[in-house]
Parts: sequence; C-alpha cells; structure tokens
Amino acid sequence: MAISKSIMQLTGSLANVSMYKLHGSDQVVVRVKGGPNKIQIKTKPQFEKLRRNNSEWTGCTRMGSDIRYAFVPMNRLEDYPVTGALNAICKQIQKLDDVNETGRRSVNLSQHKDKLLGFSFSRSQMLESVLRVPMEISLDRLTGQAHIAIPEVDTDMYLYNFRKLPYYRIIATLGSACDMIMNADKNKYTAPFPGLCDPKLGIFESAWMPAAGIQPALDITLLYPMKINPIPNEVTLLLCIGIEFGKVDGANVPIGVKYAGSGKIVRVG
Repeated sequence: MAISKSIMQLTGSLANVSMYKLHGSDQVVVRVKGGPNKIQIKTKPQFEKLRRNNSEWTGCTRMGSDIRYAFVPMNRLEDYPVTGALNAICKQIQKLDDVNETGRRSVNLSQHKDKLLGFSFSRSQMLESVLRVPMEISLDRLTGQAHIAIPEVDTDMYLYNFRKLPYYRIIATLGSACDMIMNADKNKYTAPFPGLCDPKLGIFESAWMPAAGIQPALDITLLYPMKINPIPNEVTLLLCIGIEFGKVDGANVPIGVKYAGSGKIVRVG
C-alpha cells in the first residue's frame, strides 16, 4: 500500500492501479491490482498459510461486527473506520489463544474484555473533553443492571459544543457480544450463544436539551434482557455512553447531526 502525496489527488482506477480515500482521512491510498486468483488460493499447497489466516480473519470480522452491533445507536457518532479498529482488537485477542491451532483459533473476548474498555467512537473529540462532568457508573453482571448518574450541566463551563449546534442529548446502551469459536465441523466461526441480547432493548436516549444554560441531572438505569440466567461466561456485557449534538429540521424538530458527538465503552462485564 502507498499514500499519494501529489497535487493531483486522484481516486478511481488507472491501468492496474486503484486509488481511493478512507473515511476519516484526506490521504489517497494507492494499491496495485493483481496476485493469485480465488481458485489458486483455495487449492494450491503454497497458499495453505494464507488459507488459515483468511479463515481466522473471518472470525475476527464476525466478532468485530457483533461488537459494533451491540452499540448500534453509537454508530452515527463514529468519525473514523470503527469496524477496522474493532477487527484489529479482535485479532490481538485471537493471537492469545494458545489452545487451538492456527487457522482455528478462537476470539475469546470474555477472557480479554479489558481490551475494549475505554474504546472511543470518535478520534477527533473524546467524551471526557466534550461532557466535562464527573459521572457515577456501575455495571452488575449478576443482575444484568447498569446505572449512570450525570449531574446537572452548566453548558457554559462543562459542555464543549465543538460544532456550535443548538441541541444535545445523552445516549446510553447496554448490549453484549459473545465469543467467536470454530464450529464442530471446523468449517466456519460461530457464536455459542447467538442473539442472546437485542441491542434495541438496552437503549436510553434523553430528550433533546438546549446547548445553553444549565441542564438538569440525569439518572439512567439499563437492564440487560437476560434470556439465559445466569449470563453465560462466553458473553461479555458492554456499557456505552455517548453525547450527540443536533439541529432543527424543516418542521422545527431537533434531529441529530452525523459525526457531531462522541462516545465510548465505559464498562465491560
């Protein structure tokens, strides 16, 4: 991979070269087309290592997708390729599996959940720099309950309205992600407890509040819908908090502005 630094910042294809931009970057990535075809990769002995790596990467991307799905409302706050960052973390976790052979290693998030703690959905603005008040946060895995207490906010002092928008609201989610393992037939990655939590149920969204003056305190309680009690060891709970800024639409109703906000994973359990 190369980075184009010329004055002509082209994108598209030219002969055997592809040029494109990544979300969150103004640089143009340059790649040369070519390499072995799909049939060669699937059948040739020299590509055995590549096949194993591809198989494991599938497990990482499925795990990354499940994690991102666990905090669906936060997706609109993302200002960089979050999926790629999650996939990279899942690969780090997968490498720590010293039980299964390469090509079939599990992504045991439940054993390394600390690697997701503090994961930010924005790189341009951190949550603590936007909402500058101390929050009381707790997550109880045994009861499946999370609690967040946010004190009243003097927006002139403790709210960084970096997009200068008239409204803001608080978002909180309590979701889960299950470890990703190779199935019994050893031909694909799967989660032992798929669909255990509907992320649409563990969501709190406050009313839109003016980004001026003093706004009231919030007391938030989220309950994890425990379809299985106790929660299986392979399942990791993810508690997230975000702040979203908005403007009014044509009907004078506040709506969120994409990328105008910040959030992070504040507790794992």
